[in-house]
Amino acid sequence: MSKFVILVSLDWERPQDGRSSLGIASIAAALKASNIQYDLLEAAVNDMAFNPVAFEKQLLEHIHQRSLQGHQCLVGIGTFIWNEPVTQQLTEAIHSSTAATVVLGGPQISYADAGQLEHLYPFADVFVRGHGEKAMVALAMEEYPHGLGIHFAGAHDLGEKANYALEELPSPYLTGVLQPGKKIRWETMRGCPFKCSFCQHRGTGDRFKLKQHQFDFERIIKEAYLFAEAGVERISILDPIFHLDIPRTVDLLKLFRKIGLKAELALQCRFESIKDEFLDALEGLNVVLEFGLQTAIWEEGKRIGRPNRLDMADDIIQKLQARNLRFEVSLIYGLPGQTLASFRQSLSWCWSRGITEIRAWPLMILRGTELDHQREEYGLIESADEAIPHVIASNSFSHAEYLQMRALANACNPAAIETLQNNTQPPSTTSPEKELHHGIFYRA
Repeated sequence: MSKFVILVSLDWERPQDGRSSLGIASIAAALKASNIQYDLLEAAVNDMAFNPVAFEKQLLEHIHQRSLQGHQCLVGIGTFIWNEPVTQQLTEAIHSSTAATVVLGGPQISYADAGQLEHLYPFADVFVRGHGEKAMVALAMEEYPHGLGIHFAGAHDLGEKANYALEELPSPYLTGVLQPGKKIRWETMRGCPFKCSFCQHRGTGDRFKLKQHQFDFERIIKEAYLFAEAGVERISILDPIFHLDIPRTVDLLKLFRKIGLKAELALQCRFESIKDEFLDALEGLNVVLEFGLQTAIWEEGKRIGRPNRLDMADDIIQKLQARNLRFEVSLIYGLPGQTLASFRQSLSWCWSRGITEIRAWPLMILRGTELDHQREEYGLIESADEAIPHVIASNSFSHAEYLQMRALANACNPAAIETLQNNTQPPSTTSPEKELHHGIFYRA
């Protein structure tokens, strides 16, 4: 008899993406396909109504009730930078007051150095690095094949991640785990071959095997039919770079148009990888292309493993504007070696090209990234009073200059900048609302 799985999703909600976590729902779909009983408890930690104490009480009561029914419980929690404090609280509570097995997965686990997990999470029993779907099924059935990224607390930690083809996984939408609402998240692949030092999607030393990172083509088409029939209005596609495989992407876009998919498709893109056939295939679809430029300064880009070919970006921007395709460009402020003046240069580069939608986010140092190991080298100092810590000073800019960069990012238009430059009052120290809602996701 398999264990009863209680999945816990502590997400960071973005209004344009819909509520449900796609990652935890994908694990639930794998459990459902294997006839394993599960419950799903969801909350958004940035919801003003979220109460960690009340959520802990709800979770413990849930475990208690399932235990009274004779179940052995397996509690799976997805760990992210934004739910770290709550994760620590919940794991300690579960450990001290129940007999349930605590399993942690997600980026905070996947990118932790080998040998560090027990120190970071002393109350967890099992850790899963990489894709969690097959691991949770195996743990529930108490079968432990290799290649699933499972590490038991106290055992020798090899630091291995799950290694299997995503096309084998069932769909959370097609299995009925998720019902498509007006705004949803979707994915056609995972992972990225590039090596940006700030990003947890960055490629490893192994050769990036694109096909292994792609979901089944027929599954994607069936999901698209479902979304069209359900009248979904916006789809945020989470692929780090949507058009990595141009022929496959073009085929998908043509089928989306044939199906009659009317939803706005938010696609993460990279200037240097855009091809004319991809742009041609967007004809007739409702799209917004999201480009992560990060910086227009060559040396800054080089430091973070993201040197931009601005000549290629210029060419693509002109093509997008000629086709009247909606697109936005995102920047990061607080980068190693960046200054207030150079951040203004990056903004000016965007404005001079007529880019009307600019998003600028503060730099986060994510666990296990190259930047995580370069804190001292660049003198990176993080905020201590925010749910998601951001870099607020370094050896190239002061905290006062950071506040000015944040004010520029919040304004993000030439008229507001001119007003700011002529204003003798210090910038506001209040965090802009959009940082709270949007600033945790960088674009490729």
